[in-house]
Order: sequence, then C-alpha cells, then structure tokens
Amino acid sequence: PLAAQTFTPPEGCEGFLTVQQRGCMMSNHYTCESDPEGDQWRVDFVEGGPVFASRINYETEWVESLGLITRTRTVLGEDKPDPANFTELLETGIDTYDFTTVTNDEEVTRYRGADVLTGETVEIDGHELMVMEFTTEVDEPEGGRSRQEGINYVSEEWRLFLPGETRSLNPDGSVEDERDNTPVQLI
Repeated sequence: PLAAQTFTPPEGCEGFLTVQQRGCMMSNHYTCESDPEGDQWRVDFVEGGPVFASRINYETEWVESLGLITRTRTVLGEDKPDPANFTELLETGIDTYDFTTVTNDEEVTRYRGADVLTGETVEIDGHELMVMEFTTEVDEPEGGRSRQEGINYVSEEWRLFLPGETRSLNPDGSVEDERDNTPVQLI
C-alpha cells in the first residue's frame, strides 16, 4: 500500500526495517529515543491503511499494542509467571511462556505456550531468519480457551519475530482462522 511505502515514524523515532508480507500486509519497524533501551515498535498496514501497532521490549515481550481500527489498547499484565525471553530462545532453542495481557483496562487474556527453533533457516534479501514453531493456549476474557499454532521467523540481527503461517483453533480442534503473513521482502 502506498501509505506504508511513505510511512514516517513519529518525531524522535527512527525506522530500521520495512517488511513486505504475503497476505497483502506490510510492516514498518522503528525505535524511539524516549522508550526504554531495546524497545521497538511495529505498525502493520493492509490495503486500506494502518491497522495495528505494537511495542516489544528487549526480550520481545508484548509491552503494548494498539488496534487502530478497533480502537483497543492492550498492555502486558502484571501476572507473568514465565515471561517471554528472546535470549533464552536463542541460547537454548526453546522458550516457554505464561503471561497475561489487559485490554482497555479490564479484559484479561492469559497466554501459555512455547516457541521452538527448528534448526532451519531461510534467507531473504541477504538476511538470515531462523524458523520457529510455536503453540499457544489462549484463555479468553469471556472464559473460553483457544489454541494458536504455526511458524514465525526469528531475526537475531533485529531481535524480533516476523509473522509466518498461523492457525487459530477452536476448543474442538477445528480451524477457526488461518493466515500466511510470511515475509517476502526485507527493506
């Protein structure tokens, strides 16, 4: 989308990566001098414009995300028995996690799962990405439970995950949603 190609990060911030993905999505990544060291932002664009923004920290925890269409704000909850740990993933090949997020100051969602490096890599535009499989159990605010699984790509160079193929499963194991946002170009 044209808007994503001409994206300018907010004042005091500097862009470092644009990712063109399958599924007609483009993400712009940037850092801001006012944020804690290691934090970075991403804004996702679809054909109609920006739809999602998020900030992660040095260990790739979801610090904050903004649904730009739904006007929702989600922050990392205080209940983190097993926080996400990018360093552990790189050192051991696996990272388990158990944490909560809070949406609009009231809806609590719990995420439990594991990220596992497969040992495979792919190269896109001269950048090596590690292939990672993930499985996440999601306890929804309304009391239901769902499961997400798929493949993401890990950049040690930029210390972040790039989306890949994701399946959301219903409690009975049937597929609710499938998406393929595998990166095809890194700019």
